[in-house]
This record gives sequence, C-alpha cells and structure tokens, in this order.
Amino acid sequence: MERSEELNKDLNPFTPLVGIRIPDHAFMLDLAQMFGGPLALTSANLSSQASSLSVEEFQDLWPHLSLVIDGGPIGDSQSPECRLGSTVVDLSVPGKFGIIRPAISQS
Repeated sequence: MERSEELNKDLNPFTPLVGIRIPDHAFMLDLAQMFGGPLALTSANLSSQASSLSVEEFQDLWPHLSLVIDGGPIGDSQSPECRLGSTVVDLSVPGKFGIIRPAISQS
C-alpha cells in the first residue's frame, strides 16, 4: 500500500509502497495491542532464506538487532507448510489487486 508521510522513509527507501502483515499468532497480536497500534518489523530471516520458527534459528542476526523478544515457537519445525513465505498482494491501486509473490517454500 502507499506509505503515509508519517512513516519513516528509511524503512522502504526505494519504493513509496509498504507491506502490511496481518499476523495470526497470539503473541504478536498481544504485542501490537500493548503498543496500541501497528509495529514496524521485518522478517526474522534474510531474504530468500528459510522462515525462522524460533528465536534460536536466527541467532546470527541478533548482533544487528536492537531487540529480540522470544514469543515462543510460531510453528512446527517438522511441517514444511510452517516455513512457507508469505503471499504478497499489491493493493496500491484502488479497486484492484495483484499477486506479487504467492506463498513459496523457502526451505
């Protein structure tokens, strides 16, 4: 979607668009509610790498992060479906949508 003027331009410096993730995980929903609104976050993995399901799986990134919160595992590490990348839908044109990326296996 189009980035508002209030959002830090450094979050997506090469595009006027931002991605919005709608979580289905109790911890993340509680965290957003405690902060009173949306959170600016990134995935806990490098682009094109397998999705992380626990904080231990991205320990190599910890030195580059300001904060790591362990909300518990977010899926069964034995289930390939839990490591699917998110489907990305473009909603930047009112009344239309496009699939930028379908949910993909990153294992």
